[in-house]
Amino acid sequence: MTDTSAAATALGGAEAQAGSENGNGGGADAFLAGLSEEHRAIATENGWNDAGAMFEGIKSLKATADGALTLPGEDATPEQRSEFFDKVSPSLVPKDGYTFNMPEGLPENFPYDQEFAKEAGDWFKEAGLPPKVAQVLHDKWVAKMAGIHGQSVEAAAAAEQKQVEAVENAHRELVKEFGEPGTEGYSNLIAKADRAMNGLKEADIDVSSWFAEKGILTEAGEDGAQQVADPVAVKLLAFIHDKAMTEDGLSGLGDGMGGKNPFDPSNPNITKQSELVRNQPDVARRLIANAGLKAADFNL
Repeated sequence: MTDTSAAATALGGAEAQAGSENGNGGGADAFLAGLSEEHRAIATENGWNDAGAMFEGIKSLKATADGALTLPGEDATPEQRSEFFDKVSPSLVPKDGYTFNMPEGLPENFPYDQEFAKEAGDWFKEAGLPPKVAQVLHDKWVAKMAGIHGQSVEAAAAAEQKQVEAVENAHRELVKEFGEPGTEGYSNLIAKADRAMNGLKEADIDVSSWFAEKGILTEAGEDGAQQVADPVAVKLLAFIHDKAMTEDGLSGLGDGMGGKNPFDPSNPNITKQSELVRNQPDVARRLIANAGLKAADFNL
């Protein structure tokens, strides 16, 4: 029984008792004497010494009850539940923002994003989430990001290992066919590939990015060897180089003169050089590049 219902029950008995003792309702002792022990304790606790004080107390309790929030029942509509949450959520959100605890089991190198955590905290505050709920969402997000990070690390490690293996296999194949790095056969192969690459680029056929993915024509390592991952790509460039020097059919790479490059340092043709520089400067530039020389040295 609530205080208001108990007071109402006590009121009826108190009024009857007070009325029977005197016409003006009797004193406080008479009022309290007419109540049961339980009701007398309630009246004493609330300072209700007569019927009037009890009425005022009931009015006050009713006003308080009318202003109190009532939990939505099982049959409450989504709108009613939302309205209730909007009323109580401001009291649940910490004024100084959320302080998140890091979940256990995170990788040591996990890049926790403090700025994003702060931004997420602002979202949680806007949504009116209590700290416990905000912490659960934070932990779910961190766990998800940690999983993605772990997968990325594993994928990068696997790709790196695959590249290492490809380089080792390519090195063995090229060494088997052309000799160790530093030998004439190996050095000529790489030089031809490099010259062919430059020749193609001079002819506006820039395939350097595609060949770079093959791991060729990169800067030499500490041992002086280039990190070749695809031997076929190297041999393809060398083949282009050799064919360009002996056939007319590769426009922009052949010299159009029986396959001889007049700029070849080992067998230069000064007359042809002058003629090409004067009459066909574009062809001259390509042939100069094929010969491993610089166009600027010929005033081009």
